[in-house]
Amino acid sequence: MSTTAIESETHHETTSRGPTLLTLNQLCQAEPAITPGGVRHLLFTKGHELPGVYRFGRKLLFDRVEFMEGIKQGHAAQISGRGQV
Repeated sequence: MSTTAIESETHHETTSRGPTLLTLNQLCQAEPAITPGGVRHLLFTKGHELPGVYRFGRKLLFDRVEFMEGIKQGHAAQISGRGQV
């Protein structure tokens, strides 16, 4: 197999899986139940220590799989801070 063919296959595999990290707008497009305002509120109240949230300078990036798994595990079940025991 030639080097060009290997590079082409590698590029195709990367693009077919999609990007690893997403911006907030890309995350919301990929997950219609998630809204930008809801995520911003979650980040404001919980901080940036949520699973799947990364900073790149001022930009927030999200690992979709990690972020959604964190929601499923209950990291976003209590957002407002009310009712804490």
